[in-house]
Amino acid sequence: MRIQRNLRLGEARQLTKPLAKRALRELVDRANNYEPVALRSRTIGKSATPFSVFAAHWQDDVLIHKKTSTAATVRGHINDLLTPVFGKVPMGDLDSERVQMFLNGLTGHSSPKTVKNVWITIRIMWNSALAWKYVVGELHVDLPKSRRLRMRCDTVEEVKRMLANAHGADQAFFWLAAETGLRAGDLIALRVGDVDLKSLSLEVSKAIWNGEEHNPKTEAGHRNIGISSRLSAHLAAYIADRKEGFLFRTAAGNPWDASNVLERKLDTLLERVNIPKIDPTLLVKIVGKDRIADQATRSEKRAASLGLHSFRHTNATAMDSLGIPQQLRKLRLGHSGNGVTETYTHTFTRDERDAAKKLGELFGVGWPGKVETKVISFPSLSQTKKRLPDEVREAFVNQQDWLRGLDLNQRPPGYEPDELPGCSTPRIDITRLAFLLQPHPRQLPDPCRRCVRAGRPQSRWESECF
Repeated sequence: MRIQRNLRLGEARQLTKPLAKRALRELVDRANNYEPVALRSRTIGKSATPFSVFAAHWQDDVLIHKKTSTAATVRGHINDLLTPVFGKVPMGDLDSERVQMFLNGLTGHSSPKTVKNVWITIRIMWNSALAWKYVVGELHVDLPKSRRLRMRCDTVEEVKRMLANAHGADQAFFWLAAETGLRAGDLIALRVGDVDLKSLSLEVSKAIWNGEEHNPKTEAGHRNIGISSRLSAHLAAYIADRKEGFLFRTAAGNPWDASNVLERKLDTLLERVNIPKIDPTLLVKIVGKDRIADQATRSEKRAASLGLHSFRHTNATAMDSLGIPQQLRKLRLGHSGNGVTETYTHTFTRDERDAAKKLGELFGVGWPGKVETKVISFPSLSQTKKRLPDEVREAFVNQQDWLRGLDLNQRPPGYEPDELPGCSTPRIDITRLAFLLQPHPRQLPDPCRRCVRAGRPQSRWESECF
């Protein structure tokens, strides 16, 4: 037999229906979340675990499954930022307020992008802590607004100058980067067997980061990319009779290091062809008026600099300039969504000028003739003293005097009061007053109020006025 239980929530005079539902919801949630005493004590013990102990446990069990590059970034956040602040704090004492204050403190000396990345690390760790019963509830914080910086893009002329002044493996590497748009890690991970010179294609299946070989950055990074016949012929001469090994390798047979390629090869080549590494004009524009260029952050300097990733932006922009479909561009770049591809797309100066020229021809040519309109204006009495005959001006004054008279209830048809309550100011019929302002060639008799009120033409004033 089911027992019916009743519980008093409060007095009806003090509880509204929403308040009663809220009180009932707390009781229902408490009943549904019932835990035995032993399990409850174990959960309370977990909530007293310091953050540093939980972080070490989490790194051993969860972080090992992340990519090497991701794990290195997260480990830096934990060791450099989170542990010094939350190391001795029990997990049960962490809440949204404490995390919000921590992120606000980072905003002063870290970029908004860094603050966002730290928040992502906290959220990943919090999800594990929630699943392991270390904490309860969710975290809700407000992040500082960040602006997306457009990376500097090489022009086609600059790429051609670099390729013309590079030699051997360097020329093959930079040509491949410009034509395929591969990431630096994908390029240095290419092997001789990944290049199919007969079918004019290459396969991207690996990426190297910090000397270790891993999968590409995204699932869409596994792809086959077509290459031109000119690039294929150049690669055939570069590969010669090699059958295996890395496509770009050192004397010891190891793959190239991306940092060494940037500092020793690309930077040297830019200096040789007189292309500035950092565009000072662009850097000043990015920094703004409140700071000088020397106060730019690392991300701002990177946005105004040319690096290996700039070839990727140049490739995306070139494909957009050539009218290559969006889906094909996304496939070649290895992006999982079209939105990322759009951020990689810039515009060349020549394309901008062509677009401005076409828009100018569209909106600036073939204008129709101007429509001539007549503007009718009615001068005031002060403006008509010298242009109207005395009789007409006197009639106009009499008309205004009549309109301002005391007997405003008896008005001719067409004179309606304003919409405001208690306002009896009539509306002047402009068509009846217009003829009074016209110059008259002959002497006119004095019109009576009846003629003016009826709007009779002036030719009938002499015979009917009495």
